[in-house]
Amino acid sequence: MHGLSGSGSTGLFRDCVSGLVFALVIVTYCISFSALIFQGELVGGLNLGLSALLTGTVITCLIVALTSTLFPAGAGPDTPAVAVMSVLATTLAANAVARGMGAEQTVIHVMIAISAATLLTGFLLFAIGAFRLGVWLRFVPYPVVGGFLAASGWLLTTGGIEVMTGVAPRLSFDSIASLFSPDVLPQLILGSVFAVGVFILRRTINSFLVLPLTFFASVLVVDLVLLGLGLVDDLGGRSAWYLSGATDVKFWLPIPALIDHQIDWAVLLLVAAEIGAVCGVTALSVLLDVSSLEVARQQSADLDKELKYNGIANIFSGLGGGAAGNLSLSGSILIQEAGAVSRFSGVAAAAFVAFVLFFGADMARFIPTPLLGGLLAYLGLVVLTEALLRSPAQRSLTEGLLAGAIMVAIVYAGYLPGVMLGIVGACLLFAISYSRIGVVRRHLTRLDFASDVERSPHDAALLRQHGAQIHVLWLAGFIFFGSSNRLFEFIKKTMDAQNDPNVRFLVLDFSGVPGLDTSAVLSIVKIRNYCDERAAFIAFAGLNEQLQNAFSAAGILTRDGPHQSFPDRNEALEWCENRLLSEYAGDDATEDRFEDWLKGVFGDELEPARLMSYFTRKTFKEGDVVLKQGGRANSVEILATGCVAITVTDENGNPIRLRRMAAQTVIGEMGFFRKAPRVAAVIAEQPTVIYRLTRKNFEKMQEEDPKAAAAFYRLIVRVLSDRLEFANREISALV
Repeated sequence: MHGLSGSGSTGLFRDCVSGLVFALVIVTYCISFSALIFQGELVGGLNLGLSALLTGTVITCLIVALTSTLFPAGAGPDTPAVAVMSVLATTLAANAVARGMGAEQTVIHVMIAISAATLLTGFLLFAIGAFRLGVWLRFVPYPVVGGFLAASGWLLTTGGIEVMTGVAPRLSFDSIASLFSPDVLPQLILGSVFAVGVFILRRTINSFLVLPLTFFASVLVVDLVLLGLGLVDDLGGRSAWYLSGATDVKFWLPIPALIDHQIDWAVLLLVAAEIGAVCGVTALSVLLDVSSLEVARQQSADLDKELKYNGIANIFSGLGGGAAGNLSLSGSILIQEAGAVSRFSGVAAAAFVAFVLFFGADMARFIPTPLLGGLLAYLGLVVLTEALLRSPAQRSLTEGLLAGAIMVAIVYAGYLPGVMLGIVGACLLFAISYSRIGVVRRHLTRLDFASDVERSPHDAALLRQHGAQIHVLWLAGFIFFGSSNRLFEFIKKTMDAQNDPNVRFLVLDFSGVPGLDTSAVLSIVKIRNYCDERAAFIAFAGLNEQLQNAFSAAGILTRDGPHQSFPDRNEALEWCENRLLSEYAGDDATEDRFEDWLKGVFGDELEPARLMSYFTRKTFKEGDVVLKQGGRANSVEILATGCVAITVTDENGNPIRLRRMAAQTVIGEMGFFRKAPRVAAVIAEQPTVIYRLTRKNFEKMQEEDPKAAAAFYRLIVRVLSDRLEFANREISALV
């Protein structure tokens, strides 16, 4: 397997050393985790829990080391998941005691719950990875992650204090008084000093050896001091300074336990939410650890593969009596910093932990409880620091407050309610933030932006004069309850602010809107009603099928209603222009008007008839081809009356309209003067009259009447200048 071999004897030695360092640290954590989970009435199950944690470490570390895309990698019980297991154990123990269950049976039920949680975690992770659903985990909002981490850190810290003193920290006078009673105050001071000391040392000395060396040195010193002061008769003896439940190694196998013990399934069902929380928290831990390790190593991981093989590891762990575990961010960084060069470092770490499991798991009874609790408190301080002081949520006050609220909810109500609160809160924050952006991305009037119809000079002048009555709004983004009312208020404010002339037409371009919710539909109804009150018309453009159906169902769009829907913004704007012109222009499409236009163009310089004597009059019915795409450009045309469309044919043979031209303009001049084939077709869209100048007659006019030819050139220059000026104005408006 890639990454397992090829390192040579030096690499093998480095892998073994790094594996040993990781094994020492993870064993230390497992002892502390076991003390956290199995305390109070569960203390008799301490070594069962330690066996399960070590077994889970061996199995998950071995499988993850051999399969991870982020090798060298270490794996084992993760801090947040252990914190949830602690809540699971405490809740189940309380229910079991309430039903009169004995201590031994309670421990068995806790172990079965942990095995069930591990097995279900494995199936969940495997399913997410196998069906390649890992990408959905990346949608978890960071405030949820921050609050979840902060709550885990708090629970670890308070759990560490409980391990030190045997007193559960609560916000009550009795609890605080018990913590500072003479019987437990020395343990609290020792554990707190150890936790804070290690926290400071790890930030002062940048070495992975600080934690294990400090821990084992502290254990040795405290053991010797306790013996010297006569506070204990022998190391690990029963006293307030040691774990009284530590006995010989007891291996946990769930299937034989189910056969040998009478199980109260109702007690297990009561903690189904906590078991589910273990599954969800472990899945989230895999996501967080993988994402963080990607950043730390500047590598890209296959998240689905990580989830899949972490799932397989937990399935084997659950069946084999192990506790839930996963790829460890801190463990993987520790192995790398210790000099690991291949996957074998993780294999070596699993082997060392297995040795401790079979030959030295009872070492927990020699470690003073204040140091075990101090180690947990140290982990809690690290997590709290990362979650509350160094997290990206600190860049936003609202997200920081939400993370804090989630933390409080998890601490006092549990992980599931806290995470649900976080998701709801994050969605509301997103809705508020997104609504501030607004859906109106651009707003222009017809004075600055026109349809692609080239109008006659007369019509163009009318549209310039009255174009302020047409407003065009480009909309973008999903429209929902947070942004739809802002859209209504924007349109209302715009229409109220313009009184002379009033806003008569609204073009609402929805081509950039993927969808909307019911609240948004109601806001569109309000816009429709407000426009009806002010005798204004709405042209909806670019509606997708969902929007079209929603607007039709709400009665916004009807077959013969005043408000219409169009495929695109250009057609919607053209409809508004045509309606506006119908009120002001009258009939501008006669040949008499064409002659008047020519007289206006040439003035006293030239009689139009003198120029037009070289042109041939042509008439076309609707749908006739005036100029063929790809044809020879041997003529230039002046459009007298009617309307034509400039179209191109795509590779599938479908015509695409590029532009529409109304009367009193020139067409075909580009190909004519460049002597290039026609790049587009010209199709009559209604009965049309044109005057055609062939190349032969053009050359004849140049020879016979240079003054007429010069006038014709000036006509072409004027038309092209008008088009360029119009294009420049639109570009300026859109920038």
